[in-house]
Amino acid sequence: MKFKALVTCTAMALAMSANAAFAADYVMKIASGTPADPMALPASASLAIFEQKVELYTDGKVDVQVFPDGQLGDQLSGLQQVKSGELQGSELAMGVMSNLFPKITFTDLPYVMPDMAVAQKLYTRENPVMKKILKELEEKTGVGILFFSPQAYRQISTAKKPVHTVADLKGVKLRTMQVRPHIEMFNAAGAQATPVPWLEVYTSLQTGVVDGQENPLATIRAMNFHEVQKYITLDKHVHLVGAVTFNVEWFNSLPKDIQVAIMKAGNEAQAGAEALAPLKDIIDGKWLQDHGVEIYQPTAAEIEEFKKAFQPAAFAWFEKNVDGGAEVLKMVQDEIARIQDSYQELVY
Repeated sequence: MKFKALVTCTAMALAMSANAAFAADYVMKIASGTPADPMALPASASLAIFEQKVELYTDGKVDVQVFPDGQLGDQLSGLQQVKSGELQGSELAMGVMSNLFPKITFTDLPYVMPDMAVAQKLYTRENPVMKKILKELEEKTGVGILFFSPQAYRQISTAKKPVHTVADLKGVKLRTMQVRPHIEMFNAAGAQATPVPWLEVYTSLQTGVVDGQENPLATIRAMNFHEVQKYITLDKHVHLVGAVTFNVEWFNSLPKDIQVAIMKAGNEAQAGAEALAPLKDIIDGKWLQDHGVEIYQPTAAEIEEFKKAFQPAAFAWFEKNVDGGAEVLKMVQDEIARIQDSYQELVY
């Protein structure tokens, strides 16, 4: 305990010394709906790393101020504030970004991402496919993606009955994000997809407005959904990727060395989130079971049935309603296949 206290005091002293020595030339305010605890979620960890590293790599010239727990509104509100220039950045799930830039909705199509390893190689500013998409995003919206936070698969949780097969979804009122592929795929499977604002999800589950929801295990634990949800199904229908956005006009006004430092810090923050995500999945799965949640792992055949139920409706919506949707989907699927093949080079 004495050692911990000494470390804490030393860290505070260094921070105060740094603040006294360097007056920030720029302020970057970031809205977030995630908990302030950096160990609560991979996204929370990434923001903590980013805040520290930006200030380190810019010698204190940039003061990053993170506002967690929805202090500045929900994720969509944060995104809108970044677009208007009221904020310099926001943390969000990529599904929220689809409200501004529909092409990015491919991130929320069911059973597209095979695993975390592939996600880490696709979701980077350096990846050629993502670079093309992100450049168009910046040009058309004035909002950019600073770094990604590939996290974990979204899983189904329910209160009244377990979901082992697609047939078990019939009539279940399931909270989803306001993301059309999510709504389309669950409705197609017989559930009643019910969009609910993020900050209202717990209350909606508690009062029975909805029967269940879908999120990664880390999110279910961090938001205490286990208190109002008894069952979890590991169907892995969508791989969740978060991101931190930035206002392009603000970013372009910064000196080039500051821009590079911010991007460098973003890379490090993403690496931290990626390292934590699979560990959290293991730890939180056990924790949820220890706290009375029944977790079901569908068989390979049952997963295939979920895929057959979810994919057609979601893919059809994306190809019909997103300009160039079919081309984007093919481009992404081809890149995922290329990344998968690249792992063969590790064997020599």
